[in-house]
Amino acid sequence: MATRTKNRTNSQTAEQRYRDHLTKADHYELYRRMWLSRLFDETLLDFKKKARLKRGNLYASIGQEAINAGTSLPLKPHDYISPIHRDMPIFHFKGMSLESIMCQVWGKAEAPTRGKDSWSHMGDLSAGVIHSTSMLGSTIPVACGVAWALRLDGKTDSCVVAYTGEGATAQGVFHEGMNFAAVHKLPLVLIVENNQYAYSTPTHLGYATENTAARASGYGIPGWSIDGNDVLEVYEHTSLALARARAGDGPSIVECMTYRVRGHADHDDTRAMGYRPVEEIERWQKEDPIPRYREYLIKNKIFKASELPSPPPDVQKQVLDAAEYAINAPEPEAHTAMEDIYDESAGVTKWSK
Repeated sequence: MATRTKNRTNSQTAEQRYRDHLTKADHYELYRRMWLSRLFDETLLDFKKKARLKRGNLYASIGQEAINAGTSLPLKPHDYISPIHRDMPIFHFKGMSLESIMCQVWGKAEAPTRGKDSWSHMGDLSAGVIHSTSMLGSTIPVACGVAWALRLDGKTDSCVVAYTGEGATAQGVFHEGMNFAAVHKLPLVLIVENNQYAYSTPTHLGYATENTAARASGYGIPGWSIDGNDVLEVYEHTSLALARARAGDGPSIVECMTYRVRGHADHDDTRAMGYRPVEEIERWQKEDPIPRYREYLIKNKIFKASELPSPPPDVQKQVLDAAEYAINAPEPEAHTAMEDIYDESAGVTKWSK
């Protein structure tokens, strides 16, 4: 099956039809989710700069907000996601509270990991969020396992959306996972967040194909390489891929071409490190997905300019309130450091004692 690279024509494609089903409220929700993603990152970076946040690294998704919003809106409550380190807002969009996520960032007792980690190594299966790891490619076989379990349980309307970066597609587990998913027609959608750099490695040193979606043809499944800064394209193709999965037609790959505006993490000053041309950064900044979508909504008379504040005050308050909640939340007690490690029901002797 040929890889499909998105090219718009006057005729309506299968994926474009999903756009027509969006209500005015849906459009605003996409706009709102992008702003929440942006403010989540900017707030934490500001707090880190002011030493109000002193733990861990921050992996911002600034410039990639269309992926956060566009892939999360089509999800159903009974779907699962397998996110990566640059997807923190998606944890919230899938059902985890923003306060819980902020507590995770600050390493507080109320966090999903109860203070044992300060970023994305968490999950909540009750919300459909599979626990993430730092080994990005390794999450794909895990997502396949969840998709396989859904089938065994007869949950034919549930899907798994797994996220990864373009760098991880060079790993062996990417091939193993996607081949397994294709052979067994698992209800899996893989979102490749191609932000042009795997830490400091540019894409031309990561793969020789035109894009990573081209690899889909080797598995006999569809793959689309799309404009990842166009939230409607992201929404359309995610919706189409999910519809295929729910119909029993198997997995798809949706590669979202975007750009990591900031460094790999808050400690990585890319301008100082010199591995990205300044002109390249400035060129991509002009493709900012938030003002781009706002302009679309106004131009197409879906909203008036006055109806689209930048940012929405309620979103700004929501993010700040959640951050303040985490700052004031209790610290974990020392005795909890060795909890959640052993299966207490198995009667395992704790060697540390």
